[in-house]
Amino acid sequence: MDSERNLPSRTTHVRQPAAQFRIRKLGSETWPDFERIVEKHNGVWGGCWCVAFHLKRSEETQWTGKHRALKEKLVRANQSHAALVYDGADVVGWCQFGPPVELPGRMSGYGKLDEAPPDWRITCFFVDRDHRREGIAKAALEGALRIIAAKGGGTVDGYPIDTRGKPYSSSFLWGGTEAMFAELGFRPLGALGTSKWMMRKVVRAR
Repeated sequence: MDSERNLPSRTTHVRQPAAQFRIRKLGSETWPDFERIVEKHNGVWGGCWCVAFHLKRSEETQWTGKHRALKEKLVRANQSHAALVYDGADVVGWCQFGPPVELPGRMSGYGKLDEAPPDWRITCFFVDRDHRREGIAKAALEGALRIIAAKGGGTVDGYPIDTRGKPYSSSFLWGGTEAMFAELGFRPLGALGTSKWMMRKVVRAR
């Protein structure tokens, strides 16, 4: 029998156990690691640097072309939070979270659904293109919820896509998936469109 017949090829991505990943908070100490993965992906999401939810619509033009500088400024001032997922020494993904005052962008859904804003928002995810389909987004969300619990807990909202089992490009899944949020105890508050939902979970303080 060929002992190598069932081995994965070099291009095959094998799902890694979540236990292999380590979670660290985004902050001044971890900024260089965050900066490295964002630069690897050309600023992510067309140069967003994960600042879209930090900006009110009236502020967007002011910061055009200066997203990196804004992100670093916010991180070093402890005004930008994320659960960074590490594989060894490298960040391979993250989940951004924070209170509405820190992430005031794109809040119109609360008026549409007649819901009060939460204590915390889960606004976006990113996974390294070389590490997709390894459970990193879920590990990042779990990490964010643990950090939120340590900060006193409260209501936490996310804005995932309901894929309905259909394949989606990763560029459309920056909010995570409805199935992932449901698995971690989030309940739907209402639809924000044909496929995007607002979901909520109450996290107890730890």
